[in-house]
Amino acid sequence: MQQIYEYPALLDETLVSLAEACKCFPVPISRPSVERLWRRGQRGVVLRTVFLVGRRYTSIEEIKRFVIATQRVGGEVTATPPSSMSKRDLDAARQKYNLPLAGRNGAASENN
Repeated sequence: MQQIYEYPALLDETLVSLAEACKCFPVPISRPSVERLWRRGQRGVVLRTVFLVGRRYTSIEEIKRFVIATQRVGGEVTATPPSSMSKRDLDAARQKYNLPLAGRNGAASENN
């Protein structure tokens, strides 16, 4: 995970608890999502937190830095490869959503 060392210490910024941090993102997210961001991160960036008096805090400024860092603005854009589903799994998914079943070469079969 990417560590951000050049930023100031969180203690010098506006601290918010993780419960309050849920509302500080551009789109409100759940508490488990905030915990996942500081434990595992997203796109190689971890939300920095500090543990004080039995509670975990982050800062509003850190949330802004995190959102900007995860946007990859001006960075290299890579496409994810298509999933390798078997024909049987693909047909089951298409049937579940009432789509035509795959025929030869992935085209819809004529008898559907």
